[in-house]
Amino acid sequence: MSVDVARLARASDELNSAIVLGRSWAQALEQLADAAGAKAVCFSRSTKTDLRMLPSIGLAEAYQDIRSRKTPPYSSKVLILDSKVNGFVSDGAPRIRERLERERFFREFMKPIADVPYRASVSLLGPSDMTGLKVSFWRGGKQGAFDPQDVERLNSILPAIRASAQLAVFGLGQQAREQSVLFRRRGEFIIEFDFAGRPLESGVQAIVAHGDPLSVVRGRLACQVAAEQPRLDAIIGRAVAPQPAAGALRLTRQSDGAPFFLMVTPVRGEAVDVMAPVAAIGVLIDPATKSRTDPAALQRVQMAAGLTDRETVISGLISVGLSVSAIAQKVGVSTGTARNHLKAAMQKCGVHSQVELAAFIGRFG
Repeated sequence: MSVDVARLARASDELNSAIVLGRSWAQALEQLADAAGAKAVCFSRSTKTDLRMLPSIGLAEAYQDIRSRKTPPYSSKVLILDSKVNGFVSDGAPRIRERLERERFFREFMKPIADVPYRASVSLLGPSDMTGLKVSFWRGGKQGAFDPQDVERLNSILPAIRASAQLAVFGLGQQAREQSVLFRRRGEFIIEFDFAGRPLESGVQAIVAHGDPLSVVRGRLACQVAAEQPRLDAIIGRAVAPQPAAGALRLTRQSDGAPFFLMVTPVRGEAVDVMAPVAAIGVLIDPATKSRTDPAALQRVQMAAGLTDRETVISGLISVGLSVSAIAQKVGVSTGTARNHLKAAMQKCGVHSQVELAAFIGRFG
């Protein structure tokens, strides 16, 4: 089974169109796999113990098994990339086959169950990025390995595939910047997370400098109050999961017991957990800081959603991190009444959480 360069080029054009127009990549991925004479194709990113994929149909079920831990543990040792090769690498070589057969994940799952024992892979960000963004074509046992001529043909369209990946990375990066700028304008402290839920290296020093109630321990965001750590881990985990969800929690400054409010929202879009440099945005809000919510933004929200004056006031206070009980005390109503006003405002704005309400208000700023 051979690689069809002309069809690969057309499939690459289809992928570019899907990225630019914000459509699903599914059709383009199927075309890429078919043109390469492969059972499946996937864009992926990995750590030593975690694997994220945007797979075509041929690997979709296998990937669900990987994510649900129904397989032997994934190990990045199954990577076949070569730091000296700036192009596709086939695992047909005897030295690579021998190494793969020693890995339980490949030997017990990918080969017999997923039926994808052969592949050709390339790093999309260059040979120095072995565990970062890559694309792999997979063949079944009957299709056989990618031979040198197949690899040469795949390499002929590599610039186009790299361009598609860079376009997606740029678009998702821009989306993350737009999502965070609303909070930056208000002077909030922003934390950007990668696909594995770790703070981006570029922001670690800022977190360390900010200090209490957060720190960074072994590359992970950590609470100064140990009892709050499980919930922090859970919220970050949900925000970068394949089916992401926003979340929020109350943190305590250890030095004086002062409360903080951390909202974590996922960056939405196709292949975010694979392509995006930023998979989620964290906003650390100090309720003691004077509200910098734009009054004009609240007025626009009130007009657009039809909020009452009380619903508008409560929505504004929620957006700067106050708890429902603190808002009730501030505006002179019971906690139940404040909660009812908040629920009504969320319903009128079409959002389902306090985090989404704050983001909704920010969009009118």
